[in-house]
Order: sequence, then structure tokens, then C-alpha cells
Amino acid sequence: MEKNRRKKDDAGVMTKTLAGVAALTFLVSFICSSYDITFSHVISTIDVILEESEYYRSTKEWMASSIDATWHEVSIPSRKAEHLQAINPEVDVAAGGKHVFTPEQLHFFDGSRDSKPCYLAILGRVYDVDGKKEYYGPGKSYHHFAGRDATRAFTTGDFTENGLVASTHGLSHDELLSIRDWVSFYDKEYPLVGVVADLYYDSDGQPTAELTDVLARVEKANEYRKAQAVEIEVFPPCNSEYNQNGGRVWCSTKSGGVERQWAGVPRKLIEQTTKKFRCACVKNFGPGVSGAKEVKTSNCSPTSNSCKIVS
Repeated sequence: MEKNRRKKDDAGVMTKTLAGVAALTFLVSFICSSYDITFSHVISTIDVILEESEYYRSTKEWMASSIDATWHEVSIPSRKAEHLQAINPEVDVAAGGKHVFTPEQLHFFDGSRDSKPCYLAILGRVYDVDGKKEYYGPGKSYHHFAGRDATRAFTTGDFTENGLVASTHGLSHDELLSIRDWVSFYDKEYPLVGVVADLYYDSDGQPTAELTDVLARVEKANEYRKAQAVEIEVFPPCNSEYNQNGGRVWCSTKSGGVERQWAGVPRKLIEQTTKKFRCACVKNFGPGVSGAKEVKTSNCSPTSNSCKIVS
């Protein structure tokens, strides 16, 4: 009877919560469309306000506890510049009982043997994940990472045999930064037990030229990301909407989530080295700020702050 009462109480909480979510979604959509501000900004503001409510706090805790624990295990914090640290390639294999594994030896640590703990490797660094066999053990969601260096799959999500490899060749800036984030995650959450002598470390446990190259590319990606953040401030993204007949792009003083004193006009902003482009709001007064960028009107009036997109 007590169990039935609790079920009814839980159902009541869920019903009220879902109704509240529906109302909140409508409110957020209205605010975003009316005032040209970002969804995440509105949500974070509402969250701060509602934290004063004990019911809201308890509901958040209830919803969080209802989410599959696997999601929490593999989630890593949003990338914030002040939290980023460069990967130290040096691993003192002589300290703390660390080992140099061959790929064949590492394979025996895939969690399928009672006599061996469960290990995985990323960028040649071997971590003991035996304490989380409910995630990395045989038949579990992330067993494909166990007993090998599958660096590439951490960012591509390709869990085929061709994708579960150590190589980072051809990865984008964002994908390289994602790998750096995963290394930071494992450094924080799991014991580092050694390195694997393969692509990134030699048989003496010393970093290879390949690892030096990858870390240099990661740093280049980080510098690119910083430059992109500066560019967003100078050339904020346009607002946009689409339908079956095409759509339009336009600028406002808050488009792209960048609040400013000017609206600007929508232009096609072209990266000269890659020739990739996006819609950006460009100042139509004062001195130019395009620098190494190329801007085009793309068949739109030079003075218009709204341009049609023909499908």
C-alpha cells in the first residue's frame, strides 16, 4: 500500500513537471524569437531565478536521479578556456608501478578475464577503468574501448574495427580538441597505469615524433578556437529562418548571442584559406574590420539588414 502511494506521488510529480516543461518551452521560444537572444542564455537565467524554489530544486534532483547513469559516466564538462591544460606527453613509467604495454599485452586487459583488470588507452596513455566494469566490461556500452588504443573513436563515434584505431590523421580542429578533453577527463577520473608502445610511445615509454606532432596540432587547434572566439565578436552570426520556399537571414543588436550597439548587415563571410563561409553581421559604417576575411553581399542590397535565401 505504501508502495502504491509512492507510485501515485511520483506520477503526480512527473505530470506537474512535464506540464511545467511544456509551458517553459513555449515561454523560452517566445522570448528568443521576440528579443533575438539565445536559448541557452534564457534557460540559464530562468534556472538561476527558479533555484530559489524548493520544489524546483527537488524536481531537478529527481529528474537528475532518473537519468541513465551511463550518460553521466561519459559526459565531460563544456570546454572552458580557463580549465584547459596542455597534455603532458611525459609519463614516468618507473614511478608508481607504471608499465609499458605492447598492443598485444594490452588486449589481455579488455575486462574479459577475471585475472586481469580492465584497461583502455587514449593517445597511448593507459588507464585503469576496472572500477567501472558496468560501462567498460564485456557486453557493456563502452566495451569497444577496452584493451586497446581507440583514440580516433573517442571523437568520431565510429566503433567499427576500422574506426577503433589510434590514428588522428585528418581530424578537424574540433575533433582534436575533443580528444584533448577526453584525456583530461581520464586523467582526472581514472588511474594512469602506463603507456602502450605503438604509435605514441616507444618501447622505453618515451614519446614518439607522432605524439609530438599530434600535440602540436592540438595546440594549433586551440589557437584557432581562440581566434574564432575573437572573430565571433567582430563578425557576429546572423539570425536565420528557413521554410520550404527558402528563408532569410538578418541582423539585430543581439544576433548570434553577441550583444552590441550596432546591428550591421548580413554578408557571406569567407575564410580565404579554406574558402568555407558563413553568414555574418558586418558593420556598415566607420572603418572596415575585415582583415584577412572576404565579405560578399550575395545578391542582397548593400544597405539591407535582411536578405532572402532562395532554395
